[in-house]
Amino acid sequence: MSINYFIELLGGLALFLYGMEMMSSGLELVAGDRLRIVIEKMTSSFFKAILVGTFVTAIIQSSSATTVMVVGFVNAGLMTIYQAVGIIMGANIGTTITGQLVALNISTIAPIIAFVGFLLNTFSKNKKKRYIGQAIIGLGFLFMGMQFMSDSMEPLREYPGFVTLMTKFDNPILGVLAGTIITAIIQSSSASLGILQAIANQGVIPLKSSMYIIFGFNIGTCITSVLSSVGSSKNAKRTALVHVLFNIIGTIIFVTISFVVPIDKIIVNFSRDLPAAQIANLHTAFNVATTLMLFPFSKKLADLSFKLIPGIDKEQEEMSLQYINKNIVKDAPATFTDVKAEIKRLFEICNENYKSSVALLKNFNEEVYDKIFRREEVINYLNKEISAFIIDSLGLAMNEKTSANFAAYLRISRDMERIGDHSKNIAEVAKLKEDQKLEFTDKTFEELKEINEIIEKMFNSAIAELDKDERVAFLRESNELVQKDASQFRNNHMIRMREKICNPESGLLYEKTLAALERISSYISNAGKLAI
Repeated sequence: MSINYFIELLGGLALFLYGMEMMSSGLELVAGDRLRIVIEKMTSSFFKAILVGTFVTAIIQSSSATTVMVVGFVNAGLMTIYQAVGIIMGANIGTTITGQLVALNISTIAPIIAFVGFLLNTFSKNKKKRYIGQAIIGLGFLFMGMQFMSDSMEPLREYPGFVTLMTKFDNPILGVLAGTIITAIIQSSSASLGILQAIANQGVIPLKSSMYIIFGFNIGTCITSVLSSVGSSKNAKRTALVHVLFNIIGTIIFVTISFVVPIDKIIVNFSRDLPAAQIANLHTAFNVATTLMLFPFSKKLADLSFKLIPGIDKEQEEMSLQYINKNIVKDAPATFTDVKAEIKRLFEICNENYKSSVALLKNFNEEVYDKIFRREEVINYLNKEISAFIIDSLGLAMNEKTSANFAAYLRISRDMERIGDHSKNIAEVAKLKEDQKLEFTDKTFEELKEINEIIEKMFNSAIAELDKDERVAFLRESNELVQKDASQFRNNHMIRMREKICNPESGLLYEKTLAALERISSYISNAGKLAI
């Protein structure tokens, strides 16, 4: 085999993969964010989820992209694993469209297709039409690359060693393993299928060998969703695992059936006399049949993922009541003890978020910033659940003092939620400061440190086991000091701005920070007065 053929193979492969990427990217740009909205919203039933997965993947020509989006939605809590299973099954059907396109065998007019796309992409003033042009260019490149690969492999028919190697893949284990490895490297089952179609068109690999390689392609394409789940929540990992389980189980079923039923001969009988078309039909039949067979067991697949990846994430653990159990009815005093413990936990989370937000003002960190907002969701959730539980508990038999205590802790919960809001505001100031490259002077940081030290002591004292009168007096005095300092520091900053030591933009952010600190101080003081 001449080196020229090898060079042509590499060029054809590059053009094929680039065309596929260009077509997929263009179609995704045409669709915009609507596809994400469709995935997120149109999953109320399992059947709908399958249709959505099929439709979206057929549009963007990438099951990997669809499953990565789904893993992201599950990680963000926008979708359950049970909804994700249907979309994953549908994505496996939608990805077969690319193989069917390749099987059309219109390589002779591929340059014309690419040229039409070029004209549309270059000269159209409409953005959407330009994206369509990009997709058409990609389609043309895909067919041109397919033709180059097919032509470069023609001499392989004369090499007995290569032909013998291809026939070895009629061993199910070797075939599945080869398909899995190839697709795991390329990270696209559609691209792997296209390469296989190019080889098959030269008559050097029988359909029976191709069959097992195709089964492996479906397993190998899971690598993208698995990689996207690394570092994500356990639910995201479970979603990726469902993808793997679905394709492995489907492969086991089909390999077993192939020992009894001549699948390859059945496919040949209803396909065109073209190897690429036979491979495309086999790929489609495999994915559609696997979905139909496993459709009734979709919930079991999700349940199995929970057994294989047990436990809950820290985020999930936080987003739940740890001391209050709504399913156990207790008397009023015992119930109040649970409420008090849950409020203390809420208070500690608020304190943690406050500390993180203030620290961001000096040293901004995107990861810490994101954690603050995730913690804020926990604070809002706990306030809502605690408040609802307290209101329900007021129906229990209790004396006036206990009733007053419940009412006081309802107020405390709401005060904590407001502390969370103001801590989030400080984090947003830190983000603006970072994005706009604004600076606070050393004097500004000294003033912030002074107020922060007072507020930290207030946090530590608000629900501490101290004499109530002593605690209330300390919090009142501390709050008055914070208000006084904040007022003085505003005047100091006005002077610095007049003297052009600080710019007005920084001054506005500083003012917002001081306002947030004043409110946090007041809410801590209020909570401390009410706590028992």
